Amino acid sequence: MKFFGEFRGQLVDPKGRLTIPKSLRGGLGEPQIFLQTYAPGILWVFPQSTLDDEVDRLKAAIDTHLELEDFYRTLHPVSLDSQGRLLIPSHIRESVASGDKVHLIGAGQYIKLDFQSTDDKVHFAKGFRDKVDQSEQRRKAIDS
Repeated sequence: MKFFGEFRGQLVDPKGRLTIPKSLRGGLGEPQIFLQTYAPGILWVFPQSTLDDEVDRLKAAIDTHLELEDFYRTLHPVSLDSQGRLLIPSHIRESVASGDKVHLIGAGQYIKLDFQSTDDKVHFAKGFRDKVDQSEQRRKAIDS
């Protein structure tokens, strides 16, 4: 399942619950889903199947132990409640996901939760290009 679309200004309630829009929720239908801390103000959400694929890619890398350790360190198992809400753990809300509004972005294999200020669109675009470049370099290194 690929995730598509953008949902701006979604609210995180005082208990740390975020309602995932129905169009994105379908791809998270697996019993276990994961939050990954990616960068300040950025979280990724993905299903178990995506995690399994990523671990397989990392296992093929040369320095497996350190990369896997770094990867697993950033993961947090979560689930959706019956109303399609994701509970963001308090320690993540305090350290990574500050604020009560978030942009949800369907990004192919995962959903990006962007808690950063929306006023700095140039910074966001540059940061996005930088992350894509880093991701491509990492994938090429793993594939070779």
